[in-house]
Amino acid sequence: MPEQRTASIRFGPFELNPETQELRKHGLPVKLSGQAIQVLLVLTACPGKLVTREELQQKLWRGDSFGDFEHGLNAAVNKLREKLGDSAITPTYVETLPGRGYRFVAPLTAPPDLREQANDILPSAPLASSPSEHLPVRPKHRVWKRKAAIAIAACVVVTGFLSPWIGPRLDELLRLYQLQQLTVVPLTSLPGSLWAPTFSPDGSQLAFVWNGGNLGAGGDLYVKVIGSDRLLRLTSGGRESAAAWSPDGQSIAFWHYSPSGCGVFLVSPLGGPERKIASTGCSIPGQWISWNPETEQWINWSPDGRRLAFLDYPVAQSLTTALFVISLDSMEKARVNTGCSSARTPAFSPRGDSLAWSCTEGLSGGSIRLQRLSDGSVTQVLRGIEGEIVSELAWSRDSRRIVFSSGGDLWEVVLARPGHAEKLPVVHDVLDFAVNTSRSRLAFVQERLNINIWRVNLTNPAAPAREVVSSSRLQWAPNISPDGKQIAFESNRSGSHEVWICDADGSNAVQLSSFGIRYTGSPHWSPDGKLIAFDSRIGGEANIYLVDPHGGVPRKLAIDLHGNSFPRWSHDGNWIYFINGDDSGKPQVWKVPSDGGHAVPVAGPASSWPIESPDGQYVYFSRDFRLWRVGTDGTGEQQIQGMPRVAYWGEALSPFGSGIYFLQYTNNKPEIDFFDLSTQKIRRAFVPEKPVYPWIGGLPVSSDGKWLLFPQLDEMISDVMMIENWK
Repeated sequence: MPEQRTASIRFGPFELNPETQELRKHGLPVKLSGQAIQVLLVLTACPGKLVTREELQQKLWRGDSFGDFEHGLNAAVNKLREKLGDSAITPTYVETLPGRGYRFVAPLTAPPDLREQANDILPSAPLASSPSEHLPVRPKHRVWKRKAAIAIAACVVVTGFLSPWIGPRLDELLRLYQLQQLTVVPLTSLPGSLWAPTFSPDGSQLAFVWNGGNLGAGGDLYVKVIGSDRLLRLTSGGRESAAAWSPDGQSIAFWHYSPSGCGVFLVSPLGGPERKIASTGCSIPGQWISWNPETEQWINWSPDGRRLAFLDYPVAQSLTTALFVISLDSMEKARVNTGCSSARTPAFSPRGDSLAWSCTEGLSGGSIRLQRLSDGSVTQVLRGIEGEIVSELAWSRDSRRIVFSSGGDLWEVVLARPGHAEKLPVVHDVLDFAVNTSRSRLAFVQERLNINIWRVNLTNPAAPAREVVSSSRLQWAPNISPDGKQIAFESNRSGSHEVWICDADGSNAVQLSSFGIRYTGSPHWSPDGKLIAFDSRIGGEANIYLVDPHGGVPRKLAIDLHGNSFPRWSHDGNWIYFINGDDSGKPQVWKVPSDGGHAVPVAGPASSWPIESPDGQYVYFSRDFRLWRVGTDGTGEQQIQGMPRVAYWGEALSPFGSGIYFLQYTNNKPEIDFFDLSTQKIRRAFVPEKPVYPWIGGLPVSSDGKWLLFPQLDEMISDVMMIENWK
C-alpha cells in the first residue's frame, strides 16, 4: 500500500503544510505559529469564502471572553499579515470584511503532491486480460452512443440542479478576470485637491472642481480635453461642487455655495454666463468651504436630459439631506420619498427607468435603494454597508449592476443578487468617480490626507505651534494624561484606525488596540491615569472599551444600552459620560458607573459630545451647533448665552478655569478662542497656519493650562485616474 502524503497548500511564493502546520516562502521556513497559523489554516480551507468572526471564535477561541477573543483575533490577523507581507487596505491574501469576518482572496495552485497522489490511485497500465475478453463483443458504436446519451442526460440534470449555485460563481470569476485585465492611468497631476469629475457624453473631455492648489479652500469648475494639459476655467469664486455634464453635451450642472443662498446652476462647457435653475438650502455656513465639499452635494441627469436629481437641505443649516428631482421643461421640483433620514448619491439608470440613491445612517453604515419610475415602487438593493457611507454611485451600461465607492474602495452589487456586494480589486483610496458608457471609461479621484497633532503654547500666544504627533497618515482625537507626560490619540498609521499612546513630545508611540476596522478611537484618560476609555464599532455596533495604557487586552464596558460612543470620564472617576444612539441619528448624552452597569440619561434628545466642567458641577454638550450645559444629575439644561456656534461637529472644545477653549470659523478660517463664561467675552488664543479637518475628536488642554493640542490638516492631495475598457 503506498504511503499517504499530506498535500501542501500553495499560494503565491508560499507553501503551507496543514499536517505539520509549517509555512514556507520560496522553500524557506517562515516563523509563524499559534493562533496566527491556525487562522491561516481555517481561511485557506475555504478560499474565496467569508469566514465569520463567530466561526473563528468557535474553532479557535472557544470559552474566551469577548474582549479576549476580539483582541486575540485581531492580533493574530495582524501577525499573519506581517509574515505574508500583506496589507489590510489593499489585501493580496487576507481580506477584511468589516464587522463580519475574513476571506482568503489569493488563488490556490494545485501542488505536485496532489498529482502524485492521483498517480498512486489510478492504474498506470492496462488491466490484465480476463475471460470476459473472449465473450461476444457488442458493436462499439452502439455502446458509445448509449454512453454518450447517458452522459449528456447526466450533464443536463446536474447542470440544471447546480446552475443556481454555479452560475453566480462563474459570473463572479468572469467579472474578476475582466477586472484583472484593466489598467489605471493618471488624468491629472495638479497641485492641491480636486473632486466631482464628470465626463462629456462622448468621453473625450472631463470636467471637475479644483481648488487651485490652495489647501483646504473651495474650488472652481474646470474642463480639459483628455490627453491635453490645457484647462478651461468655467467659474470663479471658489464655491462650486457636484458637477454633472448634460447628455446632449450643451451644459454642465453644478452646485454653488453663496452666503446669500445656495443652488443648482447651468453653464456652457465652452464658458459663459451661469444660469440658476433651482434654489437649495446650505449646509453649515462658513465651514464646508474650508475643506472639500464633495460630500455635501450630488447632481445627476436623466438620460433624456429632461430631469435633474439633486440634494437639498430641508432643515436650514443642517447636515440632513433630501433627494429632489426637477423637470427642466416645467421647472417643477418634486421630493423623492427615499425612506431614509438622509439621502445621497442619486443616479438615473442608463435606460431612464430607475433612480438609485444611498441612505446614510450615521457611522453604522447605510443602504442603497432604487425607485422604479413607472410605478414609484422602492426596493432595497443593499443593506448594512459595514460602518461606511457611500461617496459615489453609478450604473453599468446594461443596468444590471451598480458600482459604488465606500471606505476608499470600489464595490459592485448585481441587481439579480441583491444584498451582496463584491469589492473590486482594481483601485484604492477612491474619493469620487464618474462613468462614461460610450467609451467604457471610469475616472476616479484618488486622495491622500495627512493630519498631524500640534501643540500650542498658551502662555505665549505669539509662539508658533509645534508638531508633536505625526506620521504620513492620520492622527487625531488627542487626549492628555492627567500628569501631562503622555498623549493618547487615534491613528490609522497601522492600516486601520486604532488607539495609540506616546510621550508628550510624540516619541515612543505604542499601539493599544488591534481591532482592524475604520472606526476605533476617541480615547480619554481616567483621572488616575490607570485606564483609557475609547469606542469601537467592531462587530457593527458602537461599544465602549477600557484598556490599561501599559498594555493588555481591551475590555468591553458592560452597559444596559446598545450603540454607545465617545466616552468621557467624570473628574472623580466614578462615572463615564457617553453618547447613545449617535449612529442611528438620535444622539443623547448618558452616563454609566465607570465599572459598567445601568446607564442613566444626563441630557435630553439631540445632545452630543459631553464633557464635564472642571468643578464637576455641570456637563457641557452640543445641540444644534450650540453649546449647552446641564447638571451632572441631569437637571437644569440651559444654552450658554453669548457663546458663538461651535465648529462643525461640536467636539472641538475644552472647559478650563473660568471659560472654554473652542474652535470656531471667522471669515472661513479656523481659529482657537477662549470664551469667558462670566464676562461672555472672547479672546483669541491661536490661529492655525493650515486648515482644520471637520472632525478632530477634541481640543484638550493640559491640567496646568499651559498648552493645548489640536489636529491640523497638513496635506491634502488628489489626482484623477482613469480606467479604460470599463464594463
